[in-house]
Amino acid sequence: MALPPGTRLGTYEIVAPLGAGGMGEVYRAKDLRLHREIALKVLPAGLATDAERLARFEREARTVAGLNHPNIVTLHSIEDDGDVRFLTMELVEGKSLDKSLVPGGLPIPKVIDMGVALADALVAAHERGVVHRDLKPANVMLTKDGRVKVLDFGLAKLAATDSSSELTQAATVTAPLSGVGHVLGTVPYMAPEQIRGEAVDARTDLFALGIVFYELASGKRPFVGETQMDIGHAILREAPKPLADLRGDVPAGLERIIDRCLEKNPRERFQTALDVSNELRRLRKEFERSGSGTPARPAPEPVASIAVLPFVNRSASAEDEYFSDGLADELLNVLSKIKGLRVTARTSSLQFKGSKDDAPTIGRKLNVATLLEGSVRKARNRIRVSVQLVSAADSSHLWSETYDRTLEDIFAVQDDIAQSVVRELRTALLGETPDSGASGKARAEVAVAARERGQDFEAHRLYLQGKYFLDRLTQEDATRALDYLDQAVRLDPTHVSAWLELSRAHGIFAGRGWGAIGESHRMARETVDRALALAPHSAEAHARLANIQIFLDWKWEDAERSLRSALLMSPNNDPALRSAGTLAALLGRFDEAEAYFRRAIEQDPLNAFGYQSLGNLYRQSGRGAEAERAFRKVLELAPQRAATRALLALSLLQLGRGEEAMVEAQREAEDGYRLFALTIVQHEMARGAESDATLRELIASHAEDMAFQIAEAYGARGEADPAFEWLERAYAYRDTGMPYVKVERHLRSLHGDPRWGSLLRKMGFELA
Repeated sequence: MALPPGTRLGTYEIVAPLGAGGMGEVYRAKDLRLHREIALKVLPAGLATDAERLARFEREARTVAGLNHPNIVTLHSIEDDGDVRFLTMELVEGKSLDKSLVPGGLPIPKVIDMGVALADALVAAHERGVVHRDLKPANVMLTKDGRVKVLDFGLAKLAATDSSSELTQAATVTAPLSGVGHVLGTVPYMAPEQIRGEAVDARTDLFALGIVFYELASGKRPFVGETQMDIGHAILREAPKPLADLRGDVPAGLERIIDRCLEKNPRERFQTALDVSNELRRLRKEFERSGSGTPARPAPEPVASIAVLPFVNRSASAEDEYFSDGLADELLNVLSKIKGLRVTARTSSLQFKGSKDDAPTIGRKLNVATLLEGSVRKARNRIRVSVQLVSAADSSHLWSETYDRTLEDIFAVQDDIAQSVVRELRTALLGETPDSGASGKARAEVAVAARERGQDFEAHRLYLQGKYFLDRLTQEDATRALDYLDQAVRLDPTHVSAWLELSRAHGIFAGRGWGAIGESHRMARETVDRALALAPHSAEAHARLANIQIFLDWKWEDAERSLRSALLMSPNNDPALRSAGTLAALLGRFDEAEAYFRRAIEQDPLNAFGYQSLGNLYRQSGRGAEAERAFRKVLELAPQRAATRALLALSLLQLGRGEEAMVEAQREAEDGYRLFALTIVQHEMARGAESDATLRELIASHAEDMAFQIAEAYGARGEADPAFEWLERAYAYRDTGMPYVKVERHLRSLHGDPRWGSLLRKMGFELA
């Protein structure tokens, strides 16, 4: 029953109602003794009539009253007047945070400042053993001078023994959604353990804090549904939409903090509010150092950026597809070496082969200002190449040309096109004067960039065919590719790109167990050495060497030197960035690895491999929700990519979603990875006999090519002896999984074994 103004409760006089909450009606009141205004909350009648519950309530309320922090509303006292029990609290002049949310989110610096205040409030409470249990925007006040004040600390717990409707509000439940345990809180802001009715602790507040952060930054809740049950299901099972998809200026650092708070498994969240506060303060300092106060997420570049789209094959024979693809690739390779020009990597450009998307759509997806389109018609010894440079903003043509030449002139055609593109970009987009000096500079730059191509047309044709078949990634096509590439380097031993592609082919054979591993390893190394001897300043050659040093040589310091050279020569070389991320990850430098992988994705935004690398990093570092998002992005870009569903299954297992993990493991198309994932998922779901049978099948069919994964499976099952036995086999086989031995989560059960240190030393890893 509402109290009218003028009502007296003890020495307090009601002035006006302020609202209602899960713990009762709230009023503005006068303290007649101290002549001040306070907030007065009348507690439910059921509390006053239960002596035992009332005594416990008062003991716990005294703990809450001991909280003294500038971001926490102070609880003054618990009092009574006859049968009416009430609390007196600090009166905050302002409005609740839910009234301050705006579509699209608040300015990022303000989000961070509010986040620091909220995290600091939780630090103060948690240090006193007080967990909020119902943190949400409606329980946060913004004072008139912009300060943050958190309301109702610990009061959800104080009401925990009564599930009657008078203790609840429309969006607050005090009964378990799952039918087990006792649930308190507001459904859209609950942690998974609250929804399941399990024990809660300080990390439960951190999940709610992540939801509040997400809402402050985007204006939307991360978990939605038509009913409370739908929302609860989303919290338990679904990953929120990436903030970057909702708002382009969200800094990657803030998104990482929010994602970490929103991990489904409490063990994978931040473990203390102090950790959250420190991360936010570091992010704020980055902004202050930048002097802009704006986030450090790169914005789309309006100029000096280009994507070379796959050229259309207009030849009579479909077999000439390799030639049109190869011509576009060669132009891309040359343009990528021009300083001051950002070129989208080949894999992302290939996504638009045969696409009907318009120029603005492609430009937006690839984050470029210009597109180079073309077509090739080949008839016997004659070719016609038509090209056009298009503005991605409005589809307008900046330049176009058609070349009718003989095949022997193809190098000159490529150079003419590249020079024209560079000249037009420098004049039309960068504002340089189109004089003879600019043309001469373009010619010189293209000549330097084209050095790795060789000069023999027939060798180059064989190289293009080899590259075309190698990209198909089947053993049969890779074998054909080896033959073409061998012919190319015999015909023209100066063709650097052909040597590098031949090294890649041998590396694929070694990594996939398609031939004698030792021989494939030796050939991968010899062929890249030939390329480096011809082109010691080739970023691609140093990146290829680093890949061999990581996965075949296991020489970590040598790989770091090679990658430093590659990135010094070409800071945006996406293979070098991915290899640098991989090396940092297997050495346990996860933050550094993430930064490299994200840079690689910026260069090659539609390459599924980049997201797979990022997802595996998150899986290894225990960031299950982020891993799930990354692997689902891989499946969006490349639905049949090998191992993705297996890795997704293992990420879902981290999140406690065993049934979903089972489904994804069974959907894995690659047999070995399907059996590998199923072995672990079945074991975790206490289906031991099935796990045993699946593991036997994995060993029977993949003992030589998946020794490392078999060791992982035994490690996940806690079986140390067979795990070490298979790790020794993987070492002997030079299994390309072995570089990950130090950081692989499924081998953690082995870390206390005396054999573990010996294995790491043998692999060249530090023990720390």
